[in-house]
Amino acid sequence: MDAAALKKKEEEFAKKAGNSLQMNEWYHGLMPREEIEEMLHADGDFIVRRTEVGGKTRLAVSVMNKSRIRHILLMLSDGQWSLRNLKMRSIKSLILEHVKQRIPVQADGTLLQTPVPRPDYYFLHDHVLVKDQIGAGAFGDVHIGVLTKPDGKKVEVAIKKLKGLMTKKQRAIFMKEAKLMRRFNHPNIVNLLGVAPQEDPVMILLELCPNGSLNKKLKSSPSIPVAKLVAYATDAARGMCYLSASTVIHRDIAARNCLIGKNDEAKISDFGLSVADQDTISVDKLRQMPVRWLAPETLRLGQFSTKTDVWSFGVMLWEIFSRCKSDPYPGMTNAQARMKILSRELPMSPPEETPDIVCRVMNMCFTQESSNRPNFVDVFKILSPDEKPPEGEHHVEA
Repeated sequence: MDAAALKKKEEEFAKKAGNSLQMNEWYHGLMPREEIEEMLHADGDFIVRRTEVGGKTRLAVSVMNKSRIRHILLMLSDGQWSLRNLKMRSIKSLILEHVKQRIPVQADGTLLQTPVPRPDYYFLHDHVLVKDQIGAGAFGDVHIGVLTKPDGKKVEVAIKKLKGLMTKKQRAIFMKEAKLMRRFNHPNIVNLLGVAPQEDPVMILLELCPNGSLNKKLKSSPSIPVAKLVAYATDAARGMCYLSASTVIHRDIAARNCLIGKNDEAKISDFGLSVADQDTISVDKLRQMPVRWLAPETLRLGQFSTKTDVWSFGVMLWEIFSRCKSDPYPGMTNAQARMKILSRELPMSPPEETPDIVCRVMNMCFTQESSNRPNFVDVFKILSPDEKPPEGEHHVEA
């Protein structure tokens, strides 16, 4: 057997071995090592996971020893798996033998002592029924589906499926969105139900918003009353108030990234570009960023903050009250829109049927100097003066 055929056979063997481990709570599948490391706290804590080394599928043990986390590859030879010296045909038997007999897995005495179970938001692929495709994104397709929970209850969900042949880095970026969303609990934020990382394709399981995106809703229903448009705007402001209080910069606020829930409420979605626990971030290049929704300081300096989200929210207000008949800055090229944003003039006038209260908010959002721009509490208090602004979720590292 040549080297290429041997490599392919070993990779298939590793995938099958990983699939056979799924019923063991200490097998965490394709979860990125950065997430796994947050679960290991005491010496001897360990999990088994699937990874890629040089484009090849491998299985590894991640274990804490002397306050350091070691990632040790399981070796396969002649149909037997090994960790250091001990060899066995079954990975499960190999792991349990190391635990039972306290056999070190490294020369420094590292022991496997306490298996760390999968968290309750991990689901097996067998628990997820994937149905019709309803959308597509940069990293994969979006489907409607059914999740069977541990109590047997079936729930309709939206499923983000990671494309095949993704790199380890791309998979980590995809899973970063799910990690961030686990922090959220608010009626105007799309809810994360869990992840299915045990095998390909990795899936993120989200609350199903049956009425689609806000921009599609507005385009397809031109007779929606203005009062309802105000309600959508207020819903979105409430959600953004919660996010900003949680120290989250969304970075992609737009009508296309708001979904309409089962009660006809607007919910903020799509956290693929979002950043947490930073007041401001700077990027060198604005590749594939939607120019028409960006704030002046983003175009000028590559800066993002909650104040740039406020500017983008102003653009989204324009979208809502123009009923998404066109992109912002109609009739302009991207280059012309960029010049308009940077011109220090009011970038866009409110659409004709915009109520005065929304006109006021929109014009405030378009304040050129970010230090003079309102925050989301200011915005929300204008749109819903009798309602207390929501408090955020404050993340504490384990």
